[in-house]
Amino acid sequence: MTNTKRYTTSLAAAAAAAALMLASSGARAQDQIPVQLPEQANLVGLGVFSVPDFYGSQDNEAVAAPIFRWSWDGTSYVQLLGNELLVNLSPIPELRVGPLLRVRGRRDDDVDDNIVKFMRPIASATELGMFAAYHLPLDPAQPLHKVVFSADIVGNTNNVYNGASGNLRVNYFHPFDESMIGRPMIGTIGFGLFFASESFNTTYFGVTGSDVALYPQLGGLEYRPSPSVTSIKIPFSLTAPLNKEWLLTVGGRYEALLNDAKDSPVVDNRGDSNQWVFGIAASYKF
Repeated sequence: MTNTKRYTTSLAAAAAAAALMLASSGARAQDQIPVQLPEQANLVGLGVFSVPDFYGSQDNEAVAAPIFRWSWDGTSYVQLLGNELLVNLSPIPELRVGPLLRVRGRRDDDVDDNIVKFMRPIASATELGMFAAYHLPLDPAQPLHKVVFSADIVGNTNNVYNGASGNLRVNYFHPFDESMIGRPMIGTIGFGLFFASESFNTTYFGVTGSDVALYPQLGGLEYRPSPSVTSIKIPFSLTAPLNKEWLLTVGGRYEALLNDAKDSPVVDNRGDSNQWVFGIAASYKF
């Protein structure tokens, strides 16, 4: 078998395994889990994260988040983080570009809130699109000291909502040669904007149809959010090697809902515009 065929076969097997893990990832997850993976190693792992019970909820629940990364030519790779799968196809070392698949969690009568659970259910949404990222090194002698600018845009593939949603992000990576635990660590912190279509915002934050009766404060009128910058996001993480094979990451993300999403009765009356994700993950390098 030629190297090209071997790489193609291996990639297909890796993508299939990643897709299976993606389908089984936490049902409530709304976005990529806040973990930054080192790009110098292939790895597999698992995280446990506390995520909002539904988008806009004041309650959290625990979900498992599979982690997988495999590179086949030094620059190209397939990566799974929780409910998000992407493939980098760029041969340029500083640039990442490729397809992205995300599963956005359902909302049904399994949520804790005793009003939202009686709203019409929202099915899990599969989202397909593209991502791009540019890695700007800050120290030629230390490749892990960098700033990463990234963007993604996706559309729904199973008719849960119409229109596009996407993110603009910047993340700062800082390596610590020494730390309180006596091992080198990599710290990250970022800032992002999430934008969404009117259909997306109405699906997740709107009150329409028979759901209006659950919110008497609306006076019988529907609540239909406009397209907007829906939130800002601030992710952060710390990753440390436990030994040559194992990495431990603690991470979190603060998300502030904005504009019509923040003012939605689902959020303002039954939830919280301040959304938190936090957890821990272990990864094995191979």
